Amino acid sequence: MADRQRGEAELIRTLGVLGAGAFVVTNMIGSGIFTVPAFVRVATGSALGSLWVWVAAGILGLCGALCYSELATYMPGAGGEYRYLTRGFGQVWGFLSGWTSFVVGFSAAVAASSLGVMAYLAPLVRGWDAEAPVLHGVPVSQGAAVASLMVLVLTLVHCVGVRWSGGFQTTLATLVVASIGVMVLAGFASGAGSWSGLVARAQPRSNWWVALLQVSYAYAGWNAATYMAGEVRDPRRTLPRAILGGTLFVMVIYLLINALFFYALPEPEWEPTIAIGQRAAERLFGLRGSLGVSALIALAMFGSVSSMTAVGPRIYFAMARDGVAPRFMGRVSEHGNVPAAAIAAQGVLAAILTLTGAFEALLIYIGSSLLLFNALTVATLFVFRRRSGAAGPEVFRTPLHPLPALVYLGMTVAAWGNGLAAAPLPTGAALLTLAAGGGLYALGRNRGWFRSVAVPE
Repeated sequence: MADRQRGEAELIRTLGVLGAGAFVVTNMIGSGIFTVPAFVRVATGSALGSLWVWVAAGILGLCGALCYSELATYMPGAGGEYRYLTRGFGQVWGFLSGWTSFVVGFSAAVAASSLGVMAYLAPLVRGWDAEAPVLHGVPVSQGAAVASLMVLVLTLVHCVGVRWSGGFQTTLATLVVASIGVMVLAGFASGAGSWSGLVARAQPRSNWWVALLQVSYAYAGWNAATYMAGEVRDPRRTLPRAILGGTLFVMVIYLLINALFFYALPEPEWEPTIAIGQRAAERLFGLRGSLGVSALIALAMFGSVSSMTAVGPRIYFAMARDGVAPRFMGRVSEHGNVPAAAIAAQGVLAAILTLTGAFEALLIYIGSSLLLFNALTVATLFVFRRRSGAAGPEVFRTPLHPLPALVYLGMTVAAWGNGLAAAPLPTGAALLTLAAGGGLYALGRNRGWFRSVAVPE
């Protein structure tokens, strides 16, 4: 009985605005901003066109952040989209959101980001060929193997406890932001680049909307604090500040980093590549300087992997407590007061996906999947508004409602339609993932694996 009580213990509220905001910032500033810009630049054919995509995605994120801030104050508990969709549209949609988060939103994103870390770390280790196989005849590269090990180590770190986890993430966020600030200032001050890169044009290889799906991967994470809502102090005040402040801050940083890359690299050097930051650093700081920049970029990506490792499992924890995920994921560790089993489950899947070594193919797949469920979640705001009527002062009210929600939904529909037409395979794969989740839910209900419950406030 005592063991069961420990397993059913509740999460503790220890995170303030700084801690919750740190998860937002580090979850967003990761592999996306240092790996996606080249693909977006090639897709649009110009630097200015690319910057407009990043601005549009930032506005999209801010509109979503406004809506999520209100939703988070209606239901200030762990789980994020899962909780809002379950209460707004029904249990099946909450389950599909959690399923997609487990397979795509966090596990696949952790894998892609971990591979990005290796792409920037590899040049720092003299004589190491990260692409060489671990063993002769084994289709796993050494870089993928090290990245997989890194995922498992971070999984253990975040199983220690929420106080340690929050402090660790706040430290990473501080280091990342300070390092990026130094890189941007030093890069523009070097005089080694040219502003002509901002007006140079090339033949676009895709379209603006496909580029928006790619950038959506880089912006993913503005909703990170909602997953940690069950561990946030005074959530109705803290969550809106962390979500909105973190999103706006990251949007500015993204535009500055893109401008730096365009300043550094002339048109002929733009091609689809993961390590675009390293190329820009070589032009601005020389070979030695670029190694230092590669290290700080790897640090930023590492912070993102760490954040996603901690954030995602809070969804599966909430699902397990509601009876729509394996019960062991709903257990809280005795000493750390964290959902250690859920953290471990995600970490193992992410480590396995990392071993595949894939990256580019994941961008549109992840971006389109996340954009779909973010849009569905934003739509629940209309349901919550209708049910709640005149909410009390403790609820954050979205300014200019319903404009932010309508902007988010309209741009998502346009991006999805164009994405299916221009890149049907990765965008269609997101729909197949959704269909697979629907089949799993139907099977679970028929077999009695899941129970129907009301989601707590």
